[in-house]
Amino acid sequence: MHQRMLTQSRVGKLAALLMALFLISLSLPVAAPATTVPATPGAEVTNEEPPEEDTTGEIAPELPPPDLPTINAQGWTFDLDSNLNTDLDAVPTQTAVYTIRREVTTLENAQRLVDALGIDAELVEQGENIWSANGNGSLFVSPDYIQYSSQEPIGDGELPSDKDAIAFASEFLRLSGLLPPNLGSGSVAMRSNEAKRIVVNFGPEEPGNVLSAYPGISVTLGPGGVVLEAVKRWATIQRSDVYQLRSANEAWQQVQSNQGYIEADIPEDDAPAGSTITGTVTYNNVSIAYTTAGPAGGDQYLQPIFVFRGRIRLEGSDTTYAIRTYVPALANTGAPVG
Repeated sequence: MHQRMLTQSRVGKLAALLMALFLISLSLPVAAPATTVPATPGAEVTNEEPPEEDTTGEIAPELPPPDLPTINAQGWTFDLDSNLNTDLDAVPTQTAVYTIRREVTTLENAQRLVDALGIDAELVEQGENIWSANGNGSLFVSPDYIQYSSQEPIGDGELPSDKDAIAFASEFLRLSGLLPPNLGSGSVAMRSNEAKRIVVNFGPEEPGNVLSAYPGISVTLGPGGVVLEAVKRWATIQRSDVYQLRSANEAWQQVQSNQGYIEADIPEDDAPAGSTITGTVTYNNVSIAYTTAGPAGGDQYLQPIFVFRGRIRLEGSDTTYAIRTYVPALANTGAPVG
């Protein structure tokens, strides 16, 4: 009897102990199951690594090569010894790239131009988004291209000064309706007292220093500031990704090996067309300029290039001439930063 009571007592204590352990387990944190909950209802659960973040930018993984001529107009070849007299560490290491989109002039806007220019003629459709008018002057309009020619006689007076020519051209663009947004300051590109013509060129305000004629506007004036012709090749310009530039030292090595595109202001008497130019060049300035990239009518950009400027002394001569060498600034057409 005593033994049976002892056994029952032990069983009761064991039951009490098990109940206490169970209550303690309820108060402990419960580990989450080793499964991944889809972020989107119905999404498939997978153990694959998440894809790497796309950092190639919004334009394109790579840009087309810049539009630079492969040969100079004179057909020269160059065998130059080049020296550098400037600090390459001051050259930017990254800069923006811009997209350019063709502008299409509507029939309504073309008619406004005819009225503003005083051309007493009706517009004639030449094709899709292409019109012309011939009266007191002529106007031709097509996508991203407008040409106006006046019938004003060329007088015998003096050509205006550079400052006045730029002011006359700017006022003409404003009054005619040819003035676009983002137009930069004008500069005189050509002056001929014999032909009695002065040409003022305008490029975009941003980016500055665009070397290509597109986007751009050219206004030709005669004596007294009379406008003889205006050509507008414009586009919508948008700043886009920032691209890493190639090393300026790498670009300089390309200049040293005569692999850049070279422009030199050498008279034909000193360097006939097709000849090999030998001499010594000292470059004293390196800057960033822009030129177009991409096929006409397709995706186009304004892309940075290095411009090395200096003076060339021809072999056997003490006279020096201005020289410029252009080198692409993007490494392998580049990938955008970020």
